Amino acid sequence: MTKHHAIIGFRQDRIGARLICLLNVMRIARKFGVSGRYLWLSQPDGPYPELADPRDFLDPAFVAAHIDVVGHAPDRAGLRNLPAVAPGMSRAGFARTLAEGRRYECDSMAEILRFVDEPEAEAAAGLRAVAADLALSPRLARALEDARRILERAGGGRPLAIHVRRGDILDGDPWSYSSWASKYVPDEFFRAFVAAVEGPVIAFSDTPAAVEHLRQGDPRILSVQELLDPGALTPAERDLLELLLMAGCAQVGAPSHSAFSRAAAMVGECRIVTLPGALPADLQASAHDALLERVLSRPESFLAPGDLAQSISYAAGHARRRGRGAELVDALAGDRALLERFPFLYRELAVAAWSAGRAQKARRLALQGLEAPLIRNRDKPQCRQVLLVTGGQGRNADGAAPAPDAAFVDMVLAGRSAEGPIMPALAHRLMGEGGAASRALGFAPELLATYAQPDPERGKGRILPLWLLRIDWSEFIRDPGPQRELLVWPDLWRKLGPGAEALAPVKAALARGEQPPLAEGDAAWLGFCASVLRLHGRLNRALALLHWLDAARPGRMLTCKRLADVCFAAGNRKAGQRWLDAALALAPDQPLLRLSAALRAAEAQDAPRAEAHLRAAQAAWPELGLTQTLRRTMRRQMQAGALADAASCAAQAG
Repeated sequence: MTKHHAIIGFRQDRIGARLICLLNVMRIARKFGVSGRYLWLSQPDGPYPELADPRDFLDPAFVAAHIDVVGHAPDRAGLRNLPAVAPGMSRAGFARTLAEGRRYECDSMAEILRFVDEPEAEAAAGLRAVAADLALSPRLARALEDARRILERAGGGRPLAIHVRRGDILDGDPWSYSSWASKYVPDEFFRAFVAAVEGPVIAFSDTPAAVEHLRQGDPRILSVQELLDPGALTPAERDLLELLLMAGCAQVGAPSHSAFSRAAAMVGECRIVTLPGALPADLQASAHDALLERVLSRPESFLAPGDLAQSISYAAGHARRRGRGAELVDALAGDRALLERFPFLYRELAVAAWSAGRAQKARRLALQGLEAPLIRNRDKPQCRQVLLVTGGQGRNADGAAPAPDAAFVDMVLAGRSAEGPIMPALAHRLMGEGGAASRALGFAPELLATYAQPDPERGKGRILPLWLLRIDWSEFIRDPGPQRELLVWPDLWRKLGPGAEALAPVKAALARGEQPPLAEGDAAWLGFCASVLRLHGRLNRALALLHWLDAARPGRMLTCKRLADVCFAAGNRKAGQRWLDAALALAPDQPLLRLSAALRAAEAQDAPRAEAHLRAAQAAWPELGLTQTLRRTMRRQMQAGALADAASCAAQAG
């Protein structure tokens, strides 16, 4: 089924995420004149039985034109992930790959996909244009009109909305075993949002009891249940109508990863106010204070135990920043029943204890968390981080704690293993010490003073943003989510920081064909600026800057590696390999450089050369776990590449 289309979309998710993915596939396919299809997973016995048939709520003609219903996840081997590659690819480059027979899969759930040279407004307008093709049945159109008339009678102008996501996060297994700060917002922040706006507020929620608990008699807050007759609608029909009602609101107060509200914003241009981050600072602080006090003094006031547990994740961060981490640990660490039922709380309390300077307590909580039967893998890294910084990873033969450098590099370059407040503090320490981690990452000590920040968690010491260390080794960031985060946060100009203004005359001189003088102290930050420009697709500017640096200060390993990265990004593999070989000649025992060379060899389907570089990396730094991680990744990558090449050949032959 997938081989007949240039782009396929698929998500095993709720209706909001499915619609975002569908609309992205429709827009991109229409824009480039290729075949696109959304594969709608129908599993009546699965986690979303209400979504078994899209024709229950969408016009059958629309479904026939854009959607295939499937009973299981499709085989996506050999397909490139469009959300991962689009932000770093031009429109012309994407069109070229389509002409060559390359095919793509799309699993976007909360964003409008766009290419590096595509204006945001243009992409948004294109998606709204395809969203206009969504067609409801006459019965659903009448139900939507009835709901809008009820809102008009409420008065107060254009309505606002809040998305109170609860459902399986509170008590469903296995979702409730982990924290979901990106999907769950405590009541205090919703109330702060409502207090700051005027007009009726529609509360959308998968848990009606949560709305009653939240609004506490406030007449301005209307449950969406009061606008739609739930008994007359199937769950899928109700979800779609709620989406369109939300799309008509002026603002939506919602969690950061609310696919439902983002779908509404795409369809109707409502403005999303991400909670709690987008609240004014004073409202945010007072809501945080109120939540922490409620966790400490009135835990019985929460809707359910899961409501308390998810709220503790918010309260823990605030307690650390307020210097009250020890107070929170003392209040909750003894409640083993709560911690075992919601094991992510071990992580929160271990980090809070570390922040409060209680290393032994932090280690005990981290170990208990790792041993908890229900803990999810996504909640283990911060427990391991606590052990790393408190000496809990074991001891050397002489009794000394082992150096954390290898484990630090593993975590920084491996997905989301470095999330939380510990790793930025450790990054500042290790980069300042100039040990094995600093040497492996090629970190220039001149950057430390420029990019170091005060530690907001402990109120003392400094931290170093981790994106600073990842830019030169971004090829190791394999997960699409962290890849996108590295690209979009912070943005280009914040990454360049204070160097942006000083970079301008250098770029201008190079554009005129001049070779400006280079002060010794400027080489490090100019090289880093070139890496930032490369990451953001400014390849010509990065190349000119790096060639100038190489001429002025020849024989620098990192300059050669950066030149290789630019050439690979531009699709010039021959030049990229030449510069990579030059870097290896200068630093043959550099472990990350060897791993980068292994990845490039795997991309070229050269398994023997990839394995040789992996062995060299292992010999250079045996403690580095990233080598084995990449060995597994590259094995899968080469298998997928072989399948893609075969499919491309078949397409060209056809």
